Amino acid sequence: MRKPSLQEVLEHPIVQALNPQGREFVWRRQLTSRLNPFAADSSMSALIAFGEFPHIKCVPALQMLMTDFLEGCYEDKHTIVVDSSGNTALAVARLAPAFGFSDVVVVMSADVPAAKKNVFAALSTPTVVSVPKGQRVADVARELGRKPGHYHLNQYAHKGNMQAHEMYTGPAIAQALDNSVGIVAIAMGSGGTAGGVGRFLREHCPQAIVIGVRPKLGEQVPGARDKQKMADVVTFPWNDSVNHIIEVSRKEAFVATRELWKEVEPQPGPTSGLAYAGLVKYLEYLESVPHLSELSRGKTTAFLCPDSSSLYSDVIIAELDTGQGL
Repeated sequence: MRKPSLQEVLEHPIVQALNPQGREFVWRRQLTSRLNPFAADSSMSALIAFGEFPHIKCVPALQMLMTDFLEGCYEDKHTIVVDSSGNTALAVARLAPAFGFSDVVVVMSADVPAAKKNVFAALSTPTVVSVPKGQRVADVARELGRKPGHYHLNQYAHKGNMQAHEMYTGPAIAQALDNSVGIVAIAMGSGGTAGGVGRFLREHCPQAIVIGVRPKLGEQVPGARDKQKMADVVTFPWNDSVNHIIEVSRKEAFVATRELWKEVEPQPGPTSGLAYAGLVKYLEYLESVPHLSELSRGKTTAFLCPDSSSLYSDVIIAELDTGQGL
């Protein structure tokens, strides 16, 4: 497949559709007192990052691909390999032809929801490699990337991951909140979103507090990783830009997701529930410590919603009893 010019890449319709430059792609949905237990002291908003784009991972996917393209990494490469729980891989699969790739190999854990895997099957172009429990997805992807003509796009080490969120997501969040950013909670998978947003806010809104939210150790929420799973694969310095870490159980995340459906449209997915539950836990902690309670009072608080609920129906139904979170 002939390698395109930069102009051809920029003019590709999928690149144009998913390019965050100059776009207001984060939408604010302020919660009522029904979902904001601290409404008397501070506002709380859901930040929808999947209205303009299918999901937030479109932003770093394009930045990583463009960075490598400009550095000449794709010469003599026809197949791109990406390890992902779904959204990053989907964005790469959609964007890869614009950068001259004829084939895409997606490496993911066998426990990724079937609905997500079916999206790749419908596209027909990507080859999906499901990695069984006991094997490391990152190791399989790295090995496949060493094959002739293959290139491994490693989101867990790529400088473009955090860079994209510093350049685009951070400013979009600040704009959505009218530049009045108090506390922002962000679910963590690679740590790129929390780290990049935190880096932007540290420079432009130094009073802001960034909360990274992850599942409790050994528990799994689609799109997020616990402490050990992050440590196993992530190498870029996300933790330098995150003020505090909150851990939330899988059950709490799914109940919180269903609670959000009472008010938030479009419907957010499980990592949104994870971030919301983490924000509430952090605010409860501040309220419980007299000399810290002033940190949240009168502040604008928010949590990022990275994707919709459309691909998670099976896991939500399996996790929750009828009526939980309603």
